[in-house]
Formats: sequence, structure tokens, C-alpha cells
Amino acid sequence: MPQTYYSIITNNGLIKNAQASVNNVSLDLAQIAVGDANGTNYDPQPTDSSLQNELYRTSLSHVVLDENNPRQLIIEGVIGEEIGPFFVREIGIFDANGDLFAIGKFPETFKPNLPSGVGKKLYIRMILGFANDVNVTLIVSDINNDPNFSTHVNDEFARADGELSNRLKVSENFADLDNAEVARNNLELKNGAVSDLTGAVIPFSMITPPSGWLECNGASLSRATYADLFSKIGDIYGSDDINSFKIPDLRGEFVRGWDNQKGVDQNRILGSKQDQDWKSFNMWNSYGATNSYSHGPVYMNKYISHPGNVSNLFGGHWASPSGRIGLYWDSSETRPRNISLMYCIKY
Repeated sequence: MPQTYYSIITNNGLIKNAQASVNNVSLDLAQIAVGDANGTNYDPQPTDSSLQNELYRTSLSHVVLDENNPRQLIIEGVIGEEIGPFFVREIGIFDANGDLFAIGKFPETFKPNLPSGVGKKLYIRMILGFANDVNVTLIVSDINNDPNFSTHVNDEFARADGELSNRLKVSENFADLDNAEVARNNLELKNGAVSDLTGAVIPFSMITPPSGWLECNGASLSRATYADLFSKIGDIYGSDDINSFKIPDLRGEFVRGWDNQKGVDQNRILGSKQDQDWKSFNMWNSYGATNSYSHGPVYMNKYISHPGNVSNLFGGHWASPSGRIGLYWDSSETRPRNISLMYCIKY
């Protein structure tokens, strides 16, 4: 069965190997290159002198003879986390003169980079076979001086997974780390990130504030004890003295978005209170169909001093029972439908 992915020594590589053998000099393999083959795999040929679409080239990290087979050469290169993003479908080995020595058909592999959101080192290994012993300049790297590198890496990953399975459990809240405070700081959990909710006001469906929250009941707090909260809201809700500050009292209140120069609720400052009010409106009436008494438009502005007293409102025209209009309300406030929740502030 033919191999789908393979590497071959180019004609130029075979010539250089033969010349090195005759002249008793070493092959000087220097670089590895990768490309995307212009979006599709192809079958490399011995006559190739370059990759179809080279995207990145770097120095070889490892060139050694197989300790079990001196006619087999192991060549490796590493592409760092910062390189990419692109797909890899072809690889090439170049000598010190920049000539293509070997070329390989590589399984399509995506190489991301750190700016794209994820970093990944790509380790590439090419194994070349020769008819005779090969004389090559060796490159020995601490990164991978191991013919069984892949197996050992997978074993190491398995070991690490075993350790990590007991780390970062949600129930532990970082307590399973060696230094939870450092971990929180590294994640910017206390440095003004989105997760810093100090000063946020949220309604809760419970009668007791959760940990780290206070009921918005207008309480006076110590500036020293609640320094983080004071640094966020200051004394915009008032204070008893220079050592205290108050939180908003939202019990029984509707919250309205701050106008902030929009012009709908003008001349308001953040945290200011506003009493109930009525929008002005007009009322018309007819005294009776036969009498045809007509009262001009009556302007009613904030009429709350005599609820239900139509006579006082309309200048006595409806003092008798023959009036055709009545005005009456019996509630202490005007309100929409609503549901009560507890507003709390994060400290």
C-alpha cells in the first residue's frame, strides 16, 4: 500500500551526498522550511528545487544518525508559538548553501500563533534513508535528543494531565494552587478587570445579601473598613462625617438610568433622588346636553392638594350633584406593575 505522506531526497540532494562521500566531507544541513502548498496537497518529486509556497524557514534544531541504523538520518525543527497563523502541507530541508536537499508531503496541520489567541509549538521530524552510510554534520539539541521523542512527550502529557485533574477545581476557588493570591493577580481579578464588580448594584431574589454584598439601605459605612467601595462611589449618597460614607437607599424605589446629557431627564447628577410627579394634562367637559354650558379647557397641573374635590378644582361649577365629571383617586402613589427584589451593592 503506497504511503500517503512521505519524504524524499531530491536529485540535488543525492548529488550532494555522493560528492560528500567521494570527497570525505560532511553534509551541512542547516534549515527547515514549511509551506501550505497553495491550499492543496501534492506529491513531491525528486526534481523539486523549492516548496510550492514557502511560508516560514528556520534553523534545524536536531540532526543525528539513528543509533540503531547508521543509514537513517533523523532531522528535526521547531516552529515557535509566535509564528503563524497558516496551514502546513509541505516541508523542505535546505543545506548551508540554501539548496533543497529533501522534501516531504505533510499531513495538513494548522499552525496558530499567540496574537490569534492560542500558542502552539510545532515540532517537525523528517527521517531520511540512504543506500550507504551517510556523513553529516550533527546538530544535537537539548530540546529533542531522543529518537523516541513523540512517545516520551505523550507520556509527559499524560503525567501532567494526571496532576492537573486535581488542580483548578471550581469548588476549591484556587485553594488547590500553591499561591492563590498570585493566581488571582495574574488573572487580574483584583486589578480593575471586568470581574471587579466593586460598586455594582444588582437585584437579588433573596432576603439576605450574598457574601461580599450589602443591602442598599442607605447605611453609613466606615471609609477605612470599606475602602475599595469608597474609592468607587465616594460620598455621592452622603456621609455622616469625614470618616464615613453612605450607600444608596433603594428600598421601595424605582431605579432610573442616569440622563448623562441625553436631555430626557435634565439637570440630574449621578445618585440624585427624584420625588414622584405628574405630567401636566388638559380636561374638557360639557355641563349638560340641554343647558349646553361649556367650560373652557381646564389646565390641571399637579393637583394633589384636594384629591377628589372637583369643586375646588373647577372653581365651583361642579358643586352640585348635576355635574357631568368626577375626579377621584385613593392610592398614595402612581406606579406601574412591579415585583420586589432586594438591591445590593458589591463591596
